Amino acid sequence: GRAVKTTSGQRRIGAGQLVLLAIALIVYPFSTRADDSAVRGFALRNQNPFLQIFGLPVFESATLARGDALDYRISLDLANHADAGDSALESFVIDGETHFLTMSLRRRMSDWLELGVDLPLVSHSDGFMDNMIESWHDTFGMSNTKRRGPSNQLGFLYEREGQPLYTLNSPASGIGDIQLTAAIPIREAVDNGAVVTLRSSLKLPTGDADKLLGSGAADLSLGLYVADTGTFVNRELGVAAFAGALLLGDGDVLPELQRNAVAFGGVSATWQVFDRLAVATQLYAQGAYFDSDVEELGGNTVQLAVGADYRTRGGGVLLRFAVVEDVSANATTDFALHFSIHAGGG
Repeated sequence: GRAVKTTSGQRRIGAGQLVLLAIALIVYPFSTRADDSAVRGFALRNQNPFLQIFGLPVFESATLARGDALDYRISLDLANHADAGDSALESFVIDGETHFLTMSLRRRMSDWLELGVDLPLVSHSDGFMDNMIESWHDTFGMSNTKRRGPSNQLGFLYEREGQPLYTLNSPASGIGDIQLTAAIPIREAVDNGAVVTLRSSLKLPTGDADKLLGSGAADLSLGLYVADTGTFVNRELGVAAFAGALLLGDGDVLPELQRNAVAFGGVSATWQVFDRLAVATQLYAQGAYFDSDVEELGGNTVQLAVGADYRTRGGGVLLRFAVVEDVSANATTDFALHFSIHAGGG
């Protein structure tokens, strides 16, 4: 990324409003049968390098894995960072790229329980996407004001009163923090109506906090998920929403600033354009993780993803692609690409 320092404004908006919207969609009455192929959100989370270390769950499905088959997903996320800001006491820069390769497994253990695990590999590097992103922004009339510095360099820095409290300026990679997941169905669609599921996750401190591969602590999340389908222009339209809370352990990255809990929520819509092709969009919002006046570190986050699904002949494999942008929230990754392959019993 190319990060140019700016003075942070007070724009801490969006996360609470989207959580309320998610709750509203959860209780909104639908009258048709939910279908997993139409309501599965993109498996995304906030990829800001200082925030991805925490145990925020990805945008999960409200439907559980089915039968005895192992439900698996392989995801590749390429996140480009180009953010900087300061306040009277603080200075913050994130410039570079982070790549995530994640294997996710889910299995239905009984009628009332699904268990799973997410195994991430994380890499921070100089990157290669700066010029491509500038062209993308120019094409769609978006700003490149943060991308005036040197191209494709790595530099993560947080200073307070002139003293560096965290610095990473050389590539780092390795295993991230593993997440264990569990889900309990509250309402499963048999004839019609929405699917409602309670999901939780436990993030283990397996990543190196000194390299921003993990936080150095365990985190616990709990969320309520809902999904349903209807029709739009005679084509299936799936809607999903969720809201929850993330409890943070005492981590090793800027521990004096870290908060204890973060609210999160999101909404998604998937429209089946053709039998095997669908278009999808989603919003994912979270509260602040750090007590910082720098918006790029201590602000609420709102992340927009727009993409498409392609289901292979026979329906056994779902291929997904999305472009990810920040929305009125500087603590979200400036630009990211998401690719995933999903198959199995879900």
